[in-house]
Amino acid sequence: MKKHLLFLFLTLLLLPSITLETLAQENRAPYTGNNTILVSLEGIGQRYEFVSDQLLVRHNKTTHRLECVLPIASLVPLHSTTPPAMAYDVLFGAKYPELYIMIEAPEQQASTGRFTPANRNRTTSINLQGVNNETIIPVAFQPDKDTFFFSTNFDLMLGNFQASMPAKYLPLLTGRVLFSIERAQWYNLRQQ
Repeated sequence: MKKHLLFLFLTLLLLPSITLETLAQENRAPYTGNNTILVSLEGIGQRYEFVSDQLLVRHNKTTHRLECVLPIASLVPLHSTTPPAMAYDVLFGAKYPELYIMIEAPEQQASTGRFTPANRNRTTSINLQGVNNETIIPVAFQPDKDTFFFSTNFDLMLGNFQASMPAKYLPLLTGRVLFSIERAQWYNLRQQ
C-alpha cells in the first residue's frame, strides 16, 4: 500500500513539471541551421579568421528578436597558419560553449510575417564569456516568401565585456573581435 501511495505522490508531483516542459517546447520556434558566420580575431599586423556553418537562428515573437546561437567549438580556421584552437581558447569555449547574439527585429513586420528590405541599425545583445552587453549594429533584412535573410558586420572589444584572454595570446592579439553574418536565414515566419 505504501509503495502505491509513494508512486501516486511522485506521479502527481512530477505531472505539472512535465506538462509545463511540454508546453514550453511546443511554444518554442525551431532554429534554422546551416547559417554561416565569420569570426576574426585582430592580431598585431594580421587577422586570425575562423568560420562556422553551424550558426543557429530563430525569431522569438515574444521579445521581437532574432536569436543567434554559435557553438564555439564549431569555429574552424580559414588558413593553415592560424592556430586551430585559438578562437576556442580566446572565447573560453570550454566554460562558455555558446556565443549568443540577440538582434532586435522589425516589430511590426515580424508580427505580420511581412518584412520589407531594410538596412537599419538595431539594438543587439551579445553574451560573451557569460557577460551580456548591448550595442547597436547595422543589420540588412531581405524577405523572400516564407523566408527572410539578414546580414550584419560588427566588431567588439573583449575589454568591454570584462572578458579574459589566455596569456599565451596576449602578445598576438589586440582584443578586437570582428563578426560577419552573410545572408543568414529563418524560415516559416508566418507560421510562428
